[in-house]
Amino acid sequence: MEKEITQKNEITNILNLIRLKHLNIMLRNQERNFTLLCFIAKADNNVLTLLFDKTPDDISLKDLVVSFEFNKNFYSSAETSIRMISVPLKSIELFPIEKMSFHAMRRYTRVEVPDNIEMLIRKVEKEPGESVSTFDMSELPATLRNIYTELKGESPDIKKIGGMVGEELTRFSNRYKINIFKDNGPKSPLEKVVAYYKKTFWVEDTDNMNNYIHLRDKYNVIGYEKYFELSKKQLAPDILEEVRHNYLNRGISSYAMVPILIGEKVVGVIEVSVPSEGNFKKLSVYEIFYIKGLADILGEVIVKAKGGSSGAYSGFKIIDISLGGILANTKDVYLAHNVKENSMVQLVLRYQGKEIEVKSRVIRYNYIPGENAGLNVAFEFNLPDESVKVEIGGLIRSFLKIAMEKQQTAKNS
Repeated sequence: MEKEITQKNEITNILNLIRLKHLNIMLRNQERNFTLLCFIAKADNNVLTLLFDKTPDDISLKDLVVSFEFNKNFYSSAETSIRMISVPLKSIELFPIEKMSFHAMRRYTRVEVPDNIEMLIRKVEKEPGESVSTFDMSELPATLRNIYTELKGESPDIKKIGGMVGEELTRFSNRYKINIFKDNGPKSPLEKVVAYYKKTFWVEDTDNMNNYIHLRDKYNVIGYEKYFELSKKQLAPDILEEVRHNYLNRGISSYAMVPILIGEKVVGVIEVSVPSEGNFKKLSVYEIFYIKGLADILGEVIVKAKGGSSGAYSGFKIIDISLGGILANTKDVYLAHNVKENSMVQLVLRYQGKEIEVKSRVIRYNYIPGENAGLNVAFEFNLPDESVKVEIGGLIRSFLKIAMEKQQTAKNS
C-alpha cells in the first residue's frame, strides 16, 4: 500500500538526500509519453531546480511527475509544472512539490498460485503494541475518556458503551440516528457521499447558503460540492436553494453526517439533525470533532463485537508468492484491528497434503472497496531456518511449472 508525505519540510529533506547522493530522478508526463533523466541542483520549500544532460526534442511544461528510487522505496510526486527553463544551461525550475507517495520495492519475482492452496494465520506471536487504538487519551474530553476507558477494559460491556454514546449525542440533538450499514445494503444519497469520500458531511447553518459548500476542505469536512461531484452533475444554485428550503421546512437548523470508520472502510454513519426549536445550538466545528470521536469509538465497538478474538484466522485467498513473502486477500475487514501492521504471525501454507509453517511479519494492509470488499494483506517471510526456505522455494518452482504448462496449452490450442 502506498503511503503519502504531505509535509513540505519532509519532502524537501528527501529531495536533498537525493541531491547529496547524486542520484538521478525521472521527470515525466505519462499522457504525452515524455520522460527526462535529471539531477537535483537545488531543493527547498519554494523551488526544485533540476539539471539534465540530454536535451529532448520536446519538453512538457505541466502535469509533470518527479519519481525516483531511494532506500528500497519507489517515490512519486504529485503533478507539478515548470516555472522556468533554460535550454542552453540545461536547467529546469519546478514549482514546489505538494505531495509525494512511496511504496516498498519488490526484491523477488512474485508468482501466481493455484486455487487449491490454503493459507491461515495459526497464531499471532508478537504484536507491535498493546493499545487497541491510536487515541491519545489525554487529548480526549473527560466524557469521551470515560467511554473509551470502558471500551479498553478486558470485558467491555458493548451495550453499555452504545448507550453512553447515545447519551452523549442527546447533548447536541434529540434527532440523531446511528446507522450501521449492511453488506451491499441500500444507502441514502448522502450516505453514499460520506461512504465514498470517508469524510464528515456538515451544514453548520441551514439558513446560510455559504455553509452548504466546503471548497477548501479546511476542517476535513465536505458539503454539497461532493454530492454534485459524485453524481456527476453541475453545481446548481437553484437546486441548492431547494435543498435549503427542504431543511428549513423540516425544522432543521444544523446538520451533520459523520462516518464510522474501520480502517479505510466506512461501516456506518452518525446522523445528527439539530431542530430549530428547543435549546439546542448549531453544530460548530468543535461539536463536529466531538461527534467524530464518538464515531471512532463506535468503530472500536463494532470491532469488539464482530472481530475475531482467537489466535487463528483463516479464509485467505493467496494472490501471489515469492521468497520474500506473500500477498493474500481476506473478506475479514476487522483483521486490521485485530492483527496490527508489524505483528509477527505464524503462517501455515497447505498444498497437496503438505503443510509448511513460516514466521512472517504483516507489513501492510490495503482496503479494496466495491461489491467484493476486503483487505489485501502483505506478509514478509522471516526465514532463519534454511529448510523452510528450501520448502518455500520448491513450492514456488512447482507453481512456475504449472504456469508454464498452462501457457503451453494455450499456445497449442
